[in-house]
Amino acid sequence: MKLKKAYIFVLGFLVLAFFFSLCYYLSYLHALRQFNNKAIERSDELAELHGDLIPTPITTTDNSDMAENNEELDSNDHVSVGVQDEPIILPSTKYILEVYDRKEGKIEEIEQNPPGDLVGLTRAEVEQYLDEYMKDLTLSEYNNGLLSYELISFSDKAVKFRKSYDADIVPYRFYVVVKNGYVVVYNSDLKSVYDYTYIEAENLPEEDRIALSQGIYVDNIDDLYALLESYTS
Repeated sequence: MKLKKAYIFVLGFLVLAFFFSLCYYLSYLHALRQFNNKAIERSDELAELHGDLIPTPITTTDNSDMAENNEELDSNDHVSVGVQDEPIILPSTKYILEVYDRKEGKIEEIEQNPPGDLVGLTRAEVEQYLDEYMKDLTLSEYNNGLLSYELISFSDKAVKFRKSYDADIVPYRFYVVVKNGYVVVYNSDLKSVYDYTYIEAENLPEEDRIALSQGIYVDNIDDLYALLESYTS
C-alpha cells in the first residue's frame, strides 16, 4: 500500500514538473516573439523617418499633373517598403564568430547569442560598428594582436563574423614615461595607465631622465619590474 502511494506521489510530481516546464517554455517563446516584433517595429520606425519626403505642393488641378504626383507617391511608397524589409539582427539570430590565429594558422568557430550592441542593427550599421570597433580597440584586443573584425555573411536568421589575430604584431606591452614629474607606466595602447609609480624623476640620474623623456618601451612584465627596481635602488 505504501509502495503504491509512493508511485502515485512520484507520478504526480513528474506530471507537475512537466506541466510547469511546458508553461515556462511557452512563455519563453511568447516573450521572444514579442521582443522580435518590437525590434522589427523599431526598424520600421527608423525606416519611416528616413523614407519621409517633403510633399510637393499641387498648384494645378490638371489631370496630367495629378497623375505625375500619384506616380511619385507610388514610387516613394515602394522605396519605403524596400527599406522596411531590410533585415536586422534579432535576439534570436544565430551569431557565429570565426577566430583566426594567423601565427598558428588555426581557425576556431564559436556559436552564441548575438551581442547586445548588434541587436537591431542593419547590415550597413553593423559594418559601421565594426569600423568604429577597430578604430578604438580595447586593451585586451590590442594586446592579443587583433588585425581585423569582418562581417562574412548577414541575414536575420544568422550572421557570421571573423576576428583575425597575430600576437607577433604587438611591438611592446608597456610604455614608461615621465608625467607631471613622476614615472608613469602606460599599457601598450598608450592610453590606459598600468601603474602610477610615484617615483620622482628629478631624483633619477640624468641618463635615466633623458631616456624617460623620450619614452621607454618594455616588452614584458619582468623587464618592467627590473626597470622600476633600478630606479628605486
